[in-house]
Amino acid sequence: RGARSVGALTAAFLLSLVGVLAARDVIGFVGFWELMTLVPAAAILVGRRDEAVRSAVYAYLAITHLGGAGVWIALLALAHHGAIGDPAALAAAGSGAQTLVAIAALVGFGTKAGFIPLHSWLPRAHPVAPAHLSALMSGMMIKVALYGLIRVEFRWLGASPRWLGLALLAIGLLSSLGGVLWALVQHELKRLLAYSSIENVGIVALGLGASLLFADAGDPTWAAIAFAASLLHIANHAIFKTLLFLVAGALERAVGSLDLDRLGGLLRRMPWTGGALLIGCMAIAGLPPLNGFASEWLVLQSLLHVAFH
Repeated sequence: RGARSVGALTAAFLLSLVGVLAARDVIGFVGFWELMTLVPAAAILVGRRDEAVRSAVYAYLAITHLGGAGVWIALLALAHHGAIGDPAALAAAGSGAQTLVAIAALVGFGTKAGFIPLHSWLPRAHPVAPAHLSALMSGMMIKVALYGLIRVEFRWLGASPRWLGLALLAIGLLSSLGGVLWALVQHELKRLLAYSSIENVGIVALGLGASLLFADAGDPTWAAIAFAASLLHIANHAIFKTLLFLVAGALERAVGSLDLDRLGGLLRRMPWTGGALLIGCMAIAGLPPLNGFASEWLVLQSLLHVAFH
């Protein structure tokens, strides 16, 4: 229902994603950031308006806006101290200003990225969204949130404190373990994929935390390796999670359900779609030689070096 409206809103969603990445001032960034949050909610409601969908969308908006207040606080504090593009300005403002920006950015961007315990909008929104919107939200939107987190914590914050690296490690460990455990008990494919996204942003957070700890210890080589591993996993997850959500949409249209108990025999009935699902599952499981293996292996190597550093 409302296919043309959903198509127009999807185009607006893409423009808002690009706008966040291209923004060069605080007003532009937060403006496109808010559009990035609101437009997919409108697209979901245009397509479906039953009570369960409205409840899921309202939960998504409430959680992302309450947590997203951290984005406003972090960016406005940076602008107040003239620290956007000039980390020395924030350092000159003192440790209190640095701590405020670091915590606010972690909460604000972490909510949109899906870090536990700020994750609960993900498994609510994805099952009710059209497949292409789920692909964009999980494959792109949460990556844009990670982009914002990296810009603030790694570029504009200046010398990142050691506690921030430890916090990212703790959040990453909680998100990766919690996400995969919740995913294991799901019976609906898109809800399972939503929890899998939580697991994978946790893996990214582990690499980012390791990078900060290496930098604090004066080891630039491993700091660069851990940071590169996180960026590689962001790119890899965007690719295979988009594939998996689009496959889920094809299956829902063909079968009429995403109940895992009803999706047997896909390779026989839908060989191309089933084959794409198999490849995506192998990639997200980190099996060699697919792309998920390379980034997860590099993150694991970074964590091992942190443990013995």
